[in-house]
Amino acid sequence: MIVRGGTGLRRGAEQFLLRNWLVIVVVVLIEEAVIYAETRLDLFDPSAFSAGAIGLLATVVGIFLVFRFNEAYQRWWEARILWGGIVNASRSFSREVTTLLTPSRVPAIPSEAEARKLHRDLVYRHLAFINALRLHLRRQDRWEEIAPFLGRDELASLADVKNVPQHLVHTQGRFLANLIGTDVSQQVLLMQFDSTLNQLYDLQGACERIKNTAFPDEVRFVARALVWVIIISLPVVFLTPSVESTPLEIAAVLVITLSFLIVDQLGASLKNPFENEPNDTPMTALCRSIEIDLRQQLGETDLPAPLEPVRGILM
Repeated sequence: MIVRGGTGLRRGAEQFLLRNWLVIVVVVLIEEAVIYAETRLDLFDPSAFSAGAIGLLATVVGIFLVFRFNEAYQRWWEARILWGGIVNASRSFSREVTTLLTPSRVPAIPSEAEARKLHRDLVYRHLAFINALRLHLRRQDRWEEIAPFLGRDELASLADVKNVPQHLVHTQGRFLANLIGTDVSQQVLLMQFDSTLNQLYDLQGACERIKNTAFPDEVRFVARALVWVIIISLPVVFLTPSVESTPLEIAAVLVITLSFLIVDQLGASLKNPFENEPNDTPMTALCRSIEIDLRQQLGETDLPAPLEPVRGILM
């Protein structure tokens, strides 16, 4: 995610030029080709093109791009809300583990020392879950990143698992069900944990829905086609052979045409918030934040530092 102040004039210009230098060259060549065709080859009469009609077309395309951008932003914002929910559910789960699973409430826990070990195992498995969910959504197979949170045997057992985060939540539920007894008072504890685990499943499923539901391809195609119609039409209308075009006029047409392209690209970058791109949901930073909070709840003091933005981008 690009943080506040991360998109300055210099960085924005650098990123735009790096990503669009070929398109800029193409637009400039189109402008030059239009001028040459009008002045030297006399291939068409630019007076046949109505500036009003092109202006109306540009308005329609602008409205269409704004609609597409808003829909893409809604997907991006929903992804951020869902990960905010994961942060809150993680804190709740850790609090429930450290305050409810005690020898006085659960007879299967013989001592405070055993309770602390139990708390650590459950919380660390949850930290493995959130990091596995991050890797799962980004289609990354770097499962060694969850190794610090799991035992060697449990980590090895994940080799053939298709959905690792789902499996880890299931493991948590099975472990808690076996630990907590069948008395009514203990079943209330199990119901509380079951509610939290179901909430984690709901949040994971919603993230997977965004990841696996493609933005309508026809919308993308039509938007890009209309943008290129504008890019080609504006030079035809405004760079006429009857009046010698100045460099400033050529630059103005270039800026106007590229502005449509910028809005189109920004919408395209926001519509998929789990692609490990600059506008991605900062899942790595959120996982680190959750790790710090939960390990503090365990009473640990040797904590990792929060992740900081790199060149204005927080991943």
